Amino acid sequence: MDVRIRTVLPSESTLVFSFLTLAARMQESGEPIQKALRDHELTRYWQDWGRQGDLGLVAESDSVGYPISCAWVRLFSREEAGADYVGEDIPELAIGTIPAARGMGVGTKILQALLSRCKTRYTGVSLSVRMENPAIRLYERLGFRKTSATPIVNRVGTESVVMLLNFDWGDPGHDPNAD
Repeated sequence: MDVRIRTVLPSESTLVFSFLTLAARMQESGEPIQKALRDHELTRYWQDWGRQGDLGLVAESDSVGYPISCAWVRLFSREEAGADYVGEDIPELAIGTIPAARGMGVGTKILQALLSRCKTRYTGVSLSVRMENPAIRLYERLGFRKTSATPIVNRVGTESVVMLLNFDWGDPGHDPNAD
């Protein structure tokens, strides 16, 4: 698939919103996307996009004619964060890919590009992912590790796990628990 990656512009909060609905797996959970307009657990990822610390990439495809994946990070204060909070200096990652482009390497490509940029700005990146989401394997391949053996209950009542990629760990095969 022909894919071109570019930076998400500060004026593109609508783009981030649309991919948040995919990242949050709203349709699969039976949630209306309008919930992402008001629910703080969701609005915190896209409202006021372009603020200090926001960094995002979007994958576009000429053959499809529109964006097919978007990955972004955002810093949160303790007050605005959720149960998946790691720290004020560790941004939280979100990524969404349209269903037709899943399993084609697009998510891996955009995520690797974003993490490469994050290495120059942050000491690590965190994320929250549902336990049944197959993307956990991708995150682990890229060096993310679970922050706790105990999952958290997410907004739809299922279990999620918080994962952290600490750039100080070095290679993706490094086991942070061995330190």
